[in-house]
Amino acid sequence: MNRKELLISWLNDAHGMENSLIKILEHQVKDARDHPPVQARLEQHLEQTKRHAQMTKECVEALGGHTSALKTGLATLFGQIQAPSTGAAKDEMVKNALTDYAAENFEIASYTALIRAAQDLNETHIATVCQQILQDEQAMADWIKQNLPSLVQQTWQEVTV
Repeated sequence: MNRKELLISWLNDAHGMENSLIKILEHQVKDARDHPPVQARLEQHLEQTKRHAQMTKECVEALGGHTSALKTGLATLFGQIQAPSTGAAKDEMVKNALTDYAAENFEIASYTALIRAAQDLNETHIATVCQQILQDEQAMADWIKQNLPSLVQQTWQEVTV
């Protein structure tokens, strides 16, 4: 495998990751129906995530590759399985936020690596696209970090002593 093929593989991983997160976010938007500000931010990030999936697909194709149906299919299946995992929990908003914060930081690391690899191959367009996605992921991680204490407080107040 040469460097270009490796970059295509990593972009395919990112594409699969975004598709997995679409399913998770769709479920979380429903979970947040009693928390309108959280629901609104999740809806915004869901739209960004759909756009990220398309952007990573376009990057793969710009390099002459094709998105991996297997990786995309497995990632989507994983997202469908994981999405309802906190649905029965009283503390689902906190658990969702913890999971989302971890996922956002994984995405931040992934896109940071993709930017470096694209730059090394002089693929400036792909580096720029990944930088745009990285900014969205950093903004979401920052939002979760900022709002986690209030989610904990809300959940804490709903639990009897």
